[in-house]
Amino acid sequence: MKPWLQQSGEGFQSLLALRPELQKKYQEFLSVVENNESVPEQVYDLCRARIQHIHGLRAEDVVPGNDGETVALVAADRIPYQHHQLSDGEVDALKTAFGDQGCVALLTALAFFDVTCRLEATFNSAQMSEQ
Repeated sequence: MKPWLQQSGEGFQSLLALRPELQKKYQEFLSVVENNESVPEQVYDLCRARIQHIHGLRAEDVVPGNDGETVALVAADRIPYQHHQLSDGEVDALKTAFGDQGCVALLTALAFFDVTCRLEATFNSAQMSEQ
C-alpha cells in the first residue's frame, strides 16, 4: 500500500479528500468565518492570495483597491512571520474598517489561511521529496 501522501494526488484539498469528515469540518469552519456581512468576500480573497504569495505558493502579488483592503493586507502581511508585531493601531484600523465582529472574523481567517498555506507547502515539499 502506498503512503497516504502518495495516495492523495495533487494539492492540499486532495489530501483532505482522504478524510471526508475532516474536509467537511474544514469547509464548514471556513464558511462560518468567511460568510459574514462585516468583511467583503473580496477582502478574504485578497488576504488569502497575499498569504499564499508570502509562502511562495502564488507567483503574483495582489494590490488593494480601497482603504479596507489596504488595512486588511497590512494584517495579512504580519500574520505569517510577524504576528506579534501586529500593533494596536493596526487592529484598531481593522475595527474601523470592519467593526469588532469583522475584525475578529478577519484575524481568525488570516491565521487559518496561514496554517493552510503552511500545510500546503509541507505537502508540496513531501511530494517533491518522494519523487
